[in-house]
Amino acid sequence: MKSFLALILTVILLASGCSQQQEKKNDIPTIQSSMIWTSAELAEKGGYVVFRKSFELPESGSPAQLQLFADSRYWLWINGQYVLRGPCRFNPKRPEYDIVDVQSYLKRGKNTVVVMVHNFGKVMNNRIMRHAPGLAAVLEISGKEILHTDTTWKTNGKTRYLPSPVSWNTIPDAIDARIDQCEWTSADFDDSAWQMAKAIDGNQWGKMFPCEIPLRKETELKGLELLPSGEPLNTKLPVELTAGQEMLVDFGTMAMAYTSMDLDAEEGSQLNMKYALRYKNGKPTEMYGEGNKYIARAGHQSFMTTDQWCSRYMIIKCESGKVKIQGIKITDRRYPFERIGKFNCNDTVLNKLWDMAVKTIEVTTDDGYGSDARERNEWLQDPAEPNFITTQVAFAGPGDNGKKTFSDPRPLKNLLRHAALSQLPDGRILATFPTDRGPEDCHYFIDDYACLWIEALKIYYDATGDKEFVREMWPTAVAQLKWFLDRRSPRGLLLAREYASFDNPFAYITCEGATISAYFYAALRVSAELASLIDGNQQAAEYRQAAEQLKAAFNKEFWNETEKAYNSAFLNDKLYAPTVHAQLIALHYGLVPENRQTDVRNWFLANYKNPGTWHVCKNPDFEKMVDMKAGIEFPVMYYWVFSELYRMNTIQQDQEVINEMRRRWTPMVLNMQDAGTLSESFTDEKGEGASESCHNYGSMPAYFMSSNILGVQRIGTVNEKQLMIEPRLGDLTFAEGVVVTEFGPVPVSWKKSADDQSLSFTISIPEGIKAEIRLPKLTERSTLTLNGKVLSKNEVKTEGRWMVVQDVSEECTGRVN
Repeated sequence: MKSFLALILTVILLASGCSQQQEKKNDIPTIQSSMIWTSAELAEKGGYVVFRKSFELPESGSPAQLQLFADSRYWLWINGQYVLRGPCRFNPKRPEYDIVDVQSYLKRGKNTVVVMVHNFGKVMNNRIMRHAPGLAAVLEISGKEILHTDTTWKTNGKTRYLPSPVSWNTIPDAIDARIDQCEWTSADFDDSAWQMAKAIDGNQWGKMFPCEIPLRKETELKGLELLPSGEPLNTKLPVELTAGQEMLVDFGTMAMAYTSMDLDAEEGSQLNMKYALRYKNGKPTEMYGEGNKYIARAGHQSFMTTDQWCSRYMIIKCESGKVKIQGIKITDRRYPFERIGKFNCNDTVLNKLWDMAVKTIEVTTDDGYGSDARERNEWLQDPAEPNFITTQVAFAGPGDNGKKTFSDPRPLKNLLRHAALSQLPDGRILATFPTDRGPEDCHYFIDDYACLWIEALKIYYDATGDKEFVREMWPTAVAQLKWFLDRRSPRGLLLAREYASFDNPFAYITCEGATISAYFYAALRVSAELASLIDGNQQAAEYRQAAEQLKAAFNKEFWNETEKAYNSAFLNDKLYAPTVHAQLIALHYGLVPENRQTDVRNWFLANYKNPGTWHVCKNPDFEKMVDMKAGIEFPVMYYWVFSELYRMNTIQQDQEVINEMRRRWTPMVLNMQDAGTLSESFTDEKGEGASESCHNYGSMPAYFMSSNILGVQRIGTVNEKQLMIEPRLGDLTFAEGVVVTEFGPVPVSWKKSADDQSLSFTISIPEGIKAEIRLPKLTERSTLTLNGKVLSKNEVKTEGRWMVVQDVSEECTGRVN
């Protein structure tokens, strides 16, 4: 009997174990257990490997989705048609696979899927992390799995795509068409001589997840021109080039694009393609990377490059032999933003500025919030300033069932998560990712950027109400805060490395700095709010207490009664005099008590336009910068400048914002029409001195032009469904446009009378949303007419220089007299 019971118990335990194993197996996505690779060894610099699979379908027309992942990049063809490339940049701790609608590419009968995969080997790149190579794919039709990658797939690593040269941004191509005719993309290609793929362990990667951002949009650019003539390219083709000759193509717009070309050539002829941002004095200039190289076989042929170059101009040079170019196609590939926002006023420079600023963010956002044309990687600061704030007021992304996602938060969420995945065991979040930059890089970790990541998490929550993502990110925030908390000095200040921007006098100096302490104070305050959201009340109390202690220490240790401003830093126990950056960041994050605000603001206003300078990585003359009270010299700092000027809430400072936009950005706008985008640094009157002419830093004004000049802002979190409309027109006689909000677009129009004694307006508020409208009092006796009715004093509140009407909805017109 005992033996029988033992047998029954054993069976039950085995069944339970099998059930648990089955459940565990079911937790692993099929795509993760379907990883394959080639048996051939890749070179040190990696290489390109092609995979093929043919299969039969009894019928077509059913919904079909292909899940697809590759480490590090893939290109997909189905039945000879190019489909797309991917995946989204990723950290191997949490890879994301694309889900592609392939219904239109499939047919009844034989079908062939071809995927080319690139792995960069042991080479460092700003968008690719070193990791094991692999491919995984799962095809589902009407929800039923039809196909997945396994050892029946054929593979070949000897193609025209040679290992890519070393590059830290865009990945150059080295294509030798003598090796093959790219016929392996065809459904009819005979792959019988190819090797079988081998199965590899998908657990080398972290758990895989479906990509949360939409697939990138590919658009062929029209209207290409030849320079210097300006003639349409399509009227001049074919173009014949012999050794030493070159041609210059203008895309007509800055683009994140790849190149396709159709040509006839002599055997061994070589074409080099380089990409430029600028065209100055009759020459292309500002080129990053070595470009692409193509070696031709004899006869008619075509090719496609693998990576996008952020550029407006392409130089095609025949290095040897002879080619006749029959066709050129430039395909722009970027995040599928739809520009809905608009801005128009009586100042043409401001109109161009808004357009160029928005264009810069559009073109640098592909599978992430890239910073610029040169680096193309994600930086820890960029989610909030200026990328997402521009997204908020200008763009929508594709949503479910054909709907739009206004003020699309997904690139912000994507970047916040990539940042969290970069966290080191000691708690630090890296400054740039996904990349293998190491501690030898001066921007490996940027202390204030880590504080801004926490602020950006709160910005994301306010825009989405997504508490679950806050919970997901919370352990990362706690660990980073601990790293900072452990570095408080006996004075109660933060001992860390300052940055803020290249123009900060203490940039790259490790000290007890006022600027870095102010950023940390803001991170503590924001963390207390986030902790309360997710029921972490004890942590919230601890962070609030730490913030108050830091504020008290800041005001005790840094206040300079003689200057009526805050000193900038303790370094080796020496206390340094006030700086512009210290005043600005202290004001912005609320460290300045009310009784000191006027003094600190006055000190800032008196000095922020002083001459300045800047440093990268090293800062040998910080003492000189402190002594000269160096001013603001970089566009990115104007996020805090404009915010503080508007917070002063005076007619004079409203005008100061517009004056600064004109003073600092007019030379950039007028002298960079050849790029059509904005630069990282300011130019002089001749257009000299700018760096990186397609850089998100230059885009800072767009948000303020929409949210403050046009005057449309969300109040509180998205869940409160409230807008505030408060125009700050300065000396503009009219301003109109569309401001995108999370609730939908808000068209507004403002027009002053010739004598400045009245302001007429129209506003359209999204359905279901209430707005508080704040209109300027033009005189002490101003009245407000709304939708044909003169409002009484009981219907209009007065708050300083504003007339306030609450709970306004739908369409309204009116006038202030």
